[in-house]
Amino acid sequence: MRNKMSDHIDAKDTERATLLNWPVARLEVDGDPYPYEEDKLVFADYLQERRTEVIFEVEEPSVSVLKGVLVTPSPLQVGDRLIVSRMTGQRYYVLGKDVAGGG
Repeated sequence: MRNKMSDHIDAKDTERATLLNWPVARLEVDGDPYPYEEDKLVFADYLQERRTEVIFEVEEPSVSVLKGVLVTPSPLQVGDRLIVSRMTGQRYYVLGKDVAGGG
């Protein structure tokens, strides 16, 4: 049971922060005296811009193949309120946007 719970993030383990800069990330955690720079932050995958290589095969009127990259932009914007969890070494894991806080 303890091993299962070690990776679990409880609401009491989270803090709130404000995104000061993006995409070169910088955020200010509520109650901390100074902002945290990008090297101290880890973002959940779904919060980052994603690039996916795609191939479209068109058969009519003639066969052709189109290749490209589909870009899914990050949902984050400067000023967003975020939910973060403290990690070891004065680092933070950004879990998501705090929609209750207007982010």
